[in-house]
Amino acid sequence: MQEFEKRRWLCLIASLVICVCAGFGYAWSVLQTPIISTHGWPGSQVSLAYTITVVCSTMAPILFAPLIRRLGTRRCIALGAVLFGAGLILTGSMASVWQLYVFYGVLSGLGCGFIYPSMMAYVVRLFPDKSGLASGLGTAAYGSGAIFWAPTAVALTTSLSLAAAFRILGSVFLIVILLGSVLLKDPPEEFTRRFRAPAERGSAGSASDLRRGQMVRTPAFYLMVAVFTCALVAGTIVISQASPILQQTLGFTAAQAAAFVSVFSACNMAGRFLWGGLSDRLGIRRVLVLVFALCILSMVLLAFTAQSALVLCAMGLAASCYGGFASVLTPLTARMFGPRYITENYGVMYVVFGIASLIGPSLAVRFQAAAGGSYSGAFLTAAVLAAAGLIGSRFLKPKVQ
Repeated sequence: MQEFEKRRWLCLIASLVICVCAGFGYAWSVLQTPIISTHGWPGSQVSLAYTITVVCSTMAPILFAPLIRRLGTRRCIALGAVLFGAGLILTGSMASVWQLYVFYGVLSGLGCGFIYPSMMAYVVRLFPDKSGLASGLGTAAYGSGAIFWAPTAVALTTSLSLAAAFRILGSVFLIVILLGSVLLKDPPEEFTRRFRAPAERGSAGSASDLRRGQMVRTPAFYLMVAVFTCALVAGTIVISQASPILQQTLGFTAAQAAAFVSVFSACNMAGRFLWGGLSDRLGIRRVLVLVFALCILSMVLLAFTAQSALVLCAMGLAASCYGGFASVLTPLTARMFGPRYITENYGVMYVVFGIASLIGPSLAVRFQAAAGGSYSGAFLTAAVLAAAGLIGSRFLKPKVQ
């Protein structure tokens, strides 16, 4: 067991590298404009690819849960690597918009769905004595994807071509994630038992511990889905449309916009640490109120200002709030429905990211097209949704303290 305690740090590093690669989806906004200009497809059709990939990634843990359990961590990540990498490589050969949906949306989305949730459960199992730290590092690594990949994608697209960028990045991700999966090792049972939380030591669990099937039959589940869907819409608009927004509203070049996409990704990552850490000290409910208020403020600022500094600050704030909502979703799920079955319950609750991604990019593109380039209507709608989420969050009453 002492040998595994040393090796788990190597496993954690491999897991974080895998998460950084899987976080490539956060760089989507720097790809959307080149796809439109290269192929001449309408922006509303192209933006749908981002929505499809997020929906597929969030639905994969639900639809393929039995398969994921049978495969185990290493083989699950390897399968995800093949789907994710192959999807991007094939996207480099796309000739019609439906191929964009199938290759980038479905294949790479499913691959990400096999990788990221499995990694989150795995790193917590690696460090049951430091689960908060491990979870924070994993989500931050995933959220930091655009810091590295947005400028890389722009450089490859500019110096080579859009097709070459997809093929090169897809090949790199396929190889790196496969190599990373080889380094993963499941914790031995005696190691897991040694650090098992008190709530998990008994055979029965508490009365508040609900399994997935029980959780989805409670009104609290649907209220929580509605609250976090409303919360995440603003962030999905900024993350998915950051580059077009900056180029069209502030006149940034593609390279300048890509640099700020990386900055917003860093804000997303920092929000996961900042708001998650504050929730331990102030309580989740207080932090939710604060993050909702800041999210509403950021959307109102974006709707009514065209001053560059304010726009950039508001977009960074919105990205930070997105990370904050993501960071409190897991512990709040544990408090609402019990910690015993958090892995399977979080896999279901993860669907809020997919629902928000159905709404956010669609709002942005539709309002932008209808208003002749202005995103103000989308920002105001996101502000209203965040306000509704804030009101709904006051009715969330955790049963597990």
